Amino acid sequence: MSNLLPERWSEALERVNDKIGHFLTKVAPWKKQEQSPERITTDTLPAFMKLGGPLLDMHETPEELIVRAEVPGLNKDDFSVELVGRRLTIHGEKKIVREQKGGDGCLISERRYGSFSRSISLPYDIDEKTIKADLKQGVLTVRLPKPEKEQHTRYRVPVS
Repeated sequence: MSNLLPERWSEALERVNDKIGHFLTKVAPWKKQEQSPERITTDTLPAFMKLGGPLLDMHETPEELIVRAEVPGLNKDDFSVELVGRRLTIHGEKKIVREQKGGDGCLISERRYGSFSRSISLPYDIDEKTIKADLKQGVLTVRLPKPEKEQHTRYRVPVS
């Protein structure tokens, strides 16, 4: 099929295919036959650290904004959440160390070091005293109640 496409298109598609293949070997390196399972953690950082921070979702309800961030493998002491103006920022660091031991049954112990910072702009000002955050099963949930003036209540306007 490559002979049906102009030369530069087939070259471009080949480069894209190479990049996808490279990406897949980083995400799932054990699928590559020449790599053993023990190389998985030595060659890869958690994906969210490589991509510049955790993946975020932001939802809006009538009462609040809810921001969820995937932070697998981190505990609450590994990151911080800050609000400056209308910008919510999550900073974090994970320390991972690799050791090969011969004693007490442990053959390999692996850890890595990596840090990230991820910011998201909020659509309006938030009262910082009302923010709540919790961490459950690798997902950080930050609840940002809307200020009273931003909460929309239904008011029927009388017409004369």
